[in-house]
Amino acid sequence: MIKNTLLGAMLIVATSCSQTSQQNAQNEKKSGPETENSTSLLIGSWVEPNPINKNEVQGITISNDGTAKSINMATLVYKKWWKEDNKLVLVAESIGNGSSSLDTTKYEIIKLNDKELELKDRALTIYYKKK
Repeated sequence: MIKNTLLGAMLIVATSCSQTSQQNAQNEKKSGPETENSTSLLIGSWVEPNPINKNEVQGITISNDGTAKSINMATLVYKKWWKEDNKLVLVAESIGNGSSSLDTTKYEIIKLNDKELELKDRALTIYYKKK
């Protein structure tokens, strides 16, 4: 009787551990864009409406060789990019009032597909469309 009870308890523990592992694996798959596809999806030109002039767009061109270029942004000149986990890292030169600085920003990739790119850095969220 004790052996049967012990065997039953061990089966319950083994089954629940297996289900927890499967649930964790499924949750990991759902948490953000897939790594192998997301890097190739990033390549191209991404634009958003210009907040100063709604008739224009601004944005970034991400090239396969690791370089990046600004689209219609004279004071923020993108230089290069790379991907770290689920983050897009952008290096840009900020130009203004006779001085400039080089800034590196890590954006969390919230959404990425062949038409949309949503990036987040603290309170700032940027919604790009593929050009």
